Amino acid sequence: MTAPSLYDEREVLERLQLRGYELEELLNIGIIAPVAGAPSGEPRYCAETINQLAAQNQRTRLSEALWWDFDLQQPAYMPAGAPWARAVDLPFYPFDDKEQQSWARRYYKLKNACAPFPYPYPERLARNRSRMEDKATKAFERKHGVKRPPKTRDIDVRIRGTQVKISRAKLRDLVWSKTMIRAAAELGVSEFSLRQLCKRFSIPIPTRGHFNHKDPRKRPPKPKLMLFLGGSPRSGGD
Repeated sequence: MTAPSLYDEREVLERLQLRGYELEELLNIGIIAPVAGAPSGEPRYCAETINQLAAQNQRTRLSEALWWDFDLQQPAYMPAGAPWARAVDLPFYPFDDKEQQSWARRYYKLKNACAPFPYPYPERLARNRSRMEDKATKAFERKHGVKRPPKTRDIDVRIRGTQVKISRAKLRDLVWSKTMIRAAAELGVSEFSLRQLCKRFSIPIPTRGHFNHKDPRKRPPKPKLMLFLGGSPRSGGD
C-alpha cells in the first residue's frame, strides 16, 4: 500500500499563501488540522486536502474565516441569509459545521475581549485543538485504510549493559516531564543514547530550552505518539 502524500508546515504555507500566524488561527478553529506527525513531533498535513484548499474559491473561504466579525454573527458585506461558509467537499476535515462555527465564535469573542493580549485560556485552546486534530486524523485513516497498531509498543533493549524496558507512552511522558539529562539518568543511560532511542522508536522529544519557560503553561503541549505507515511515522493515540 502506497503511503498518502503529506505536507509539512512550510509546504502548507506556500500552497495556501498564508503567514505563520494565519495558519495558527485556522488551526485554532479547525478549518485546517494535521493528520500525522514527524518523529520530532512536527505536524504533517494531508497533501490532497491542502491542494483542494489552494483553489481560489477555497482560499477566499479561508480569508473570510480569518476576518469574520463574529460579534455581529455575519460579515456586513454578505447578503442576508447567506451561509457563513461555502459548501465544500473536503475529504478529511469535517469541521465546516455548526460545532466549528460555535467554537470559532467563542474563540474570537474572548480574543477580542482581551486584546491586545493573548487568548487567556491556553489550556482550553490546546484541548479543543487536540480534539479537532484527532477527528481529522481518524477521518484521514478511514479514507486511506490506515490500520492503527496496538496503542503502545513496549521498548525492551540493552544499551551498553543497561536493560531498558518501558512502554513508548511512558517513555514519551518521561522525556516531556523533565530534561533529557535527568530522564537519561533515571533510565541509567547517557543523554545521547536516550535521544537515539527516542528517534529509533519515533518518540517526539522537547526542543532544547523547553523546560526553561518560567511558566509551565507556556510550554508547548506534550505531543501524541506516532504510528508507522510505510516506514514513516504517523500521528496516533497513546
